Amino acid sequence: MSRVPYADSNGQLSVEVSLKNAANVFLVDSSNFRKYQNRQQYSYHGGYYTRTPVTIRVYGAGRWYLIVEGAGQYQYRFY
Repeated sequence: MSRVPYADSNGQLSVEVSLKNAANVFLVDSSNFRKYQNRQQYSYHGGYYTRTPVTIRVYGAGRWYLIVEGAGQYQYRFY
């Protein structure tokens, strides 16, 4: 698996993702990222998007990982 983008949050975090193709785009916290890696059931914020840009906002302190499946190339920024 290639490097997975992440950002640390003090309580609120947003990400904007520009896609070339429709894709699954979601944010997971550290606990759910481990479950995702181990192919266990996990919780996430996001979904399947056909329009771009995608904006996802999460609430909660800690590290959040950006997962993009099926998009090929994409650009992102956390804020």
